[in-house]
Amino acid sequence: MAISLLKKQRINLSSADNKVKGVIVGLGWDSSNLGSTAPGDAQIDCDLSAILCGFDNKACEVIYFDRRRNSNDSIVYTGDNRTGFGDGDDEKIYINFAKLPPDISKIVLAANIYDARAKRQHFGMINNAYAKVTDWKTGIEICRYNLTDNYSNMTGIIIAEIVKFSGGWDFIASGRAIPEASRLQSIVRLYE
Repeated sequence: MAISLLKKQRINLSSADNKVKGVIVGLGWDSSNLGSTAPGDAQIDCDLSAILCGFDNKACEVIYFDRRRNSNDSIVYTGDNRTGFGDGDDEKIYINFAKLPPDISKIVLAANIYDARAKRQHFGMINNAYAKVTDWKTGIEICRYNLTDNYSNMTGIIIAEIVKFSGGWDFIASGRAIPEASRLQSIVRLYE
């Protein structure tokens, strides 16, 4: 049974009884469109991304809707869902721990609302948002982090970090709100 994490909790993805070789990180959400003043009540386009950091905690590569693979295909983004419609994960990123470059020590998982300010949108207009981690070999859900904080007027969230430690990787729930992240570069700058 999957573990439901709270903010700042962590789970070891590579303990003796949970030796995963790779994971699928899924982001799910429902667009409420309540209070939108955008022309035509535009759908909320929430984007999942992965910021790969070296041992100096600085960004080396960024994987997102416009750059779907890293240099050696150890991280792959599967596609951009621009509405949040449908059941299950709306966007996914596959991470192959065995293939990750050895100089990567942290993977920051972030979400932002594309063009949020221009469309007058924010995370307070999103319902049922979550991130989940699934073992890609078995398909078993390892953990889930429900994004239940009040994210009104925030256009980006650092969802979690997957951090390397001796012999494995930990998933740490973050839930850190970012006021202005209409473009992903606003979040990436935090790691420059």
